[in-house]
Amino acid sequence: MIQEFNAGEAGAKTHVLMIGVGGYPFLKGGTSVKQQFPELEDLGQLTSPMASVVSLYEKMVEYNTKNVWSKKLGSIEILLSPPPGSAPVLPGLNIENASLANIHKAYFSWKARCDQDEDNVALFYYCGHGFQKKYHFLLADDFGAIPQNPWLGAFNFDDTRDAFYSCKAKTPIFLVDACRQVTLRMLESDLTVPPIENPSLFNPEESKNHLTLKATASGQSAYGKKNQPTYFVQAVISGLDGLVARQDENDDWLIETSGLCTNIHMLLELINSKQSFKQRCQIACGVPTDIIKRKDAPIAWLEVSCTPDEALALAGLTCVEDIDVETGTLSRIPMVDKWKLNVKAATYKLGATFQAGDNFKNNTKKASLIPPFKKVKLVCK
Repeated sequence: MIQEFNAGEAGAKTHVLMIGVGGYPFLKGGTSVKQQFPELEDLGQLTSPMASVVSLYEKMVEYNTKNVWSKKLGSIEILLSPPPGSAPVLPGLNIENASLANIHKAYFSWKARCDQDEDNVALFYYCGHGFQKKYHFLLADDFGAIPQNPWLGAFNFDDTRDAFYSCKAKTPIFLVDACRQVTLRMLESDLTVPPIENPSLFNPEESKNHLTLKATASGQSAYGKKNQPTYFVQAVISGLDGLVARQDENDDWLIETSGLCTNIHMLLELINSKQSFKQRCQIACGVPTDIIKRKDAPIAWLEVSCTPDEALALAGLTCVEDIDVETGTLSRIPMVDKWKLNVKAATYKLGATFQAGDNFKNNTKKASLIPPFKKVKLVCK
């Protein structure tokens, strides 16, 4: 399914290819299991890819409606393989399954669209099972269809990405939301998994504005809650929404490739601050370029607390924008936890007030909030 946008308008475009593989018919829990693979016995069905692709797709369309793409949205192509028993995903769209043959076809179709203008943005997103040996292998939904060599249902992402650099588009963005673990059997064998396209020796270098974000480090897992978007795609979306924005000389707010690179780990921490693991991404970034450009101020995170610490439990807190007072005052009754707000980037008046006899002083303070976040302590002693 190729959905076109802004077809009648000239100029460079953003072309998107998204692949979500949650249903694997030949793996544990699948509908066509032929045999179990001893080294992959725990490999089964996934629910996060469906939710992740849907959340990212909806954002792509929202940005088009708000006209904030730096290069107008040109097309979105989606391949999805839901796990057995899933509810319909993106009803009304004619979406093909993510078999290896369909992935090959979609890749070359997407690359051809991107190749039409050097100023095009090419955005690739994959969510599903992955493994890492020398190269990062991503699994199509027909992985395991041939039990004697299940890897015939996978492709070598790293070489495929390098092959894409022959495309004229100067801004290819690859978001790979998959594990990178390795099994003992993989280490014991001389495993070769071909790419979708072989890299050309005549195009050995990355595209000028390239960006690759892998959701996790080599040998590690990527994470997400059941039936919810992965932590990685939530972090990416929060960045695109404005948490990595900077303001240029024209007062436009820019979301740039370098902003995602620099802040991806901070974004992951904000999405899931109580994680018992440290999901570390692999990052490769070329010359910074903007992806989103917006006039309105983006949302940022604000954390308000008091010093000394014991004052916070007794403080009534307020937050009001310094200029646009018509937006109203936000307030919070005394609580032990720090006050965390998601508000637009602006200058705020923050206040702490106490009841008579609390032995702490009322205080107000101005704070300028710019993405991604700011922590403010009100001195109340």
